Amino acid sequence: MQTIPTKKRLALNVVMNWAGTAVNMVVPFFLTPFVVRHLGVLAYGVWVVSVSTVSYLNLLDMGMRSAVIRYVSKAQATGQMEDARRAVHAALWFRLLISSGVALLSIALAWLAPHLFKIPADLARAAQVTMLLCGLGVAVTLTSGVFGAVLAAINRFDVLSTIAMIQTVVRAGGVLLILMSGRGLISLACWELTVLTISAVAVTTCAVTIFPHSRVRPGKPDTTVMRMIWSYSFTTFIFMIAVQIITNTDSLVIGAFLSVGMVTFFAIGSSLISYGSQVSTALSTTFTPIASGLEASGRMDDLRRMLIQGTQATLALSLPIMVGLLFRGGTFIRLWMGPEYEVISEKVVWILSLSMFFGIADATAASIMMAIEKHKSMTRWAVFEAFFNLGLSIVLVKKVGLYGVAWGTSISMVITHVCFWPREVKKRLGVEPMKYVWEGWSKPVLCVVPFAILCALEDRYLHPVHLVTFFVQIAAALPLYGLCAGLLFRSHAQALFQRWRARRRPLASTAS
Repeated sequence: MQTIPTKKRLALNVVMNWAGTAVNMVVPFFLTPFVVRHLGVLAYGVWVVSVSTVSYLNLLDMGMRSAVIRYVSKAQATGQMEDARRAVHAALWFRLLISSGVALLSIALAWLAPHLFKIPADLARAAQVTMLLCGLGVAVTLTSGVFGAVLAAINRFDVLSTIAMIQTVVRAGGVLLILMSGRGLISLACWELTVLTISAVAVTTCAVTIFPHSRVRPGKPDTTVMRMIWSYSFTTFIFMIAVQIITNTDSLVIGAFLSVGMVTFFAIGSSLISYGSQVSTALSTTFTPIASGLEASGRMDDLRRMLIQGTQATLALSLPIMVGLLFRGGTFIRLWMGPEYEVISEKVVWILSLSMFFGIADATAASIMMAIEKHKSMTRWAVFEAFFNLGLSIVLVKKVGLYGVAWGTSISMVITHVCFWPREVKKRLGVEPMKYVWEGWSKPVLCVVPFAILCALEDRYLHPVHLVTFFVQIAAALPLYGLCAGLLFRSHAQALFQRWRARRRPLASTAS
């Protein structure tokens, strides 16, 4: 029986997740300007709209991934491996049915694409084929996602991250070759489907090799198990719908009410915010199977400690990125994409920074609530946020254009998170709101204030002409942030040091 991963395993998971996140940030960073230049603003806008549209098909996961992580990690913690096998069997059977439906829906979406969005006539056919192939890629990913959830449940994020990194690099290499040869959207979509299929095979092979209990035969699962999984996954499914509306509606609103060309300007700014959020996600996702094991073992004090320390860690890692984008985002965009994108995309970054902060601040709490099946209230508030976001974005896009969509996202997220999360952590975990906000949120914010001032001064008085110079300037300011963090969290650092020394003493005695 295994309840929680060892510290070495947890550290490896976090490091590999960060490595995967770094690859997923660095590769698109260099690739995006190349793709925009070779495709053009309109064709790139079509690509973003196509990907954003078919991403809604991921909702048909029905929450099965979260259910597999929950029940496989719980079964492993209690030693009930047969329960894990039954959960995988039920989820896989359901996913195969759903993937068949996704393939059919992809055909319908491809046919409707020119009627839903303002796509130029000469790009309509390419947009339809692109959307169809991207939809088929979602179907493949949904099927293999069951085995990806198994790897996450048994804390093998190192395997998942390795596959994801290889997938990102291979995809980027193919994109370079395709665009350099003069091909366009359809070739890109074909390559995307090919890479996703190869990745799906790799994930499935690794899962059944590492965790033999995931080797199941096709067939209708046990009704009791299916009902148990569905009771959990249905709430997760509603939550996923809300999250999908929150994260992917912006580009669709812009494409429907403005033009696909404006989607490119918005996507540049929102992608930078997304990169910053991925840093926290790489850490917070490792908490889900651990929290499930702690809850199954009755270790609620450890769960509360994970909430505070996990929130501090995710903010501490992400705030320097957010501050750098907030005060130096325009300079970065000019050097990265070109001066024509600087003004519009920089303002998008400024506005969306609000949503980035609150999304990161509550990422750990959300992972824990999902892990311990206390996510119904979270789901209700997410639904409120989603429709508030969508309605406000539609209203504001008509009044202030592109920036109105960004304001709709940020305003709705700030209201939801401030009103909901401090009270929720007290109700579900017994953590006082003031302790949650001060220990979890305020301390990391205080650490980053001097760094923010220095970034603002650098942007005012230093004007880099190359990205290398820009990153050198950012790196020169980071030690100030490290010093402030060390002073504010010195008690934690001292405790860690004392524990490290205590572990070293027995080893030294044995060596003597």
